[in-house]
Amino acid sequence: MNKGIAVGIGVGIGLLALAVIFLVPNDAGLSENEAPMAVELSDQVEVVSEESKSYEIGISEGLEVGDGSP
Repeated sequence: MNKGIAVGIGVGIGLLALAVIFLVPNDAGLSENEAPMAVELSDQVEVVSEESKSYEIGISEGLEVGDGSP
């Protein structure tokens, strides 16, 4: 009997918490002139470089194993 009462109280508290979460307005705390939280993305990219850099990469085919001496 006591377990049934405890389960009933737990379920009641859970349902009450869900009701509060869903019934609270989403824009609580925002004043009339504030925009809701949003992120604005831009395509603009600015590249600033004082000196140019160049890199050379050598690619060779084949397999070299060991240090070369027999």
